[in-house]
Amino acid sequence: MSALKAVPLEKLRQRLHVSVSQVNTYIMCAERYRHSYVIGTPPSHRPSALGFGSAVHHALAVFYGFIKAHGKKPSPGRIQAAFSDRWEVELRDSLPIHYKAGEDAGKVKDLGIAMLKKFCDDGFAPDKVVAVEQPFSVAIHEPDTGVILEEALVGAIDLVAEHEGRTVIVEHKSAARRWDQPRLQHDLQPTAYQFAARELGIRNPGLAFQVLLKTRSPQVEFTTVTRSQDQEKEMLSTYTQVLKAVAQGIFWKNRGWMCGDCQYRYRCDG
Repeated sequence: MSALKAVPLEKLRQRLHVSVSQVNTYIMCAERYRHSYVIGTPPSHRPSALGFGSAVHHALAVFYGFIKAHGKKPSPGRIQAAFSDRWEVELRDSLPIHYKAGEDAGKVKDLGIAMLKKFCDDGFAPDKVVAVEQPFSVAIHEPDTGVILEEALVGAIDLVAEHEGRTVIVEHKSAARRWDQPRLQHDLQPTAYQFAARELGIRNPGLAFQVLLKTRSPQVEFTTVTRSQDQEKEMLSTYTQVLKAVAQGIFWKNRGWMCGDCQYRYRCDG
């Protein structure tokens, strides 16, 4: 397929919209959603995983951008340098980074460099890169009534590529452990990508997760998934119900494991 046209993501976000990450935040903890997206509570810190994930995504964007421009893979050193440079930017953020037990800035950087060496050796290398961080904005509707919501679904697809005669949409993740089948089968991200792909003129794309594992010996797992029309309908139902709840001011605290590194816990505990 030909190169996709793109309106900058910043411009798409200027209109009323919702994103997959926003919906996931509400599902995880509605009170966290309220602090982050409704009242704008100042966060107390940045989890190291957040900065690390941003640096890894930047490095992968550089990797696939190089393939798009030159038709071949860049050297591992180039990608590792891209990660290191972005990690230094994350460290200069005005918010302090909160590290897990046994972590520090140097160890996180070393882990990222090792992971990206493994990625350069074993990561997904498509026949052709069509787009990197492809923005999209698509109307969403109530699946039962067809009523279009005011909020558009806005986001960016990590990678659109051609491989073995098919267009493939890939979501990049970094994770501490291997994803289990229920998460692979039900995560909303590829469902949203498949839904948005039609707006971008992409028909029947393949869908995949590329997960970089933060294990002692880093690993890269590339896993294809499928999403049915029923799953798209369920996604739309979830989105519309979340937006209705937000509009009605329905928020609650969901105490659990996610509180440990929450940027707004100080408000809940205070």
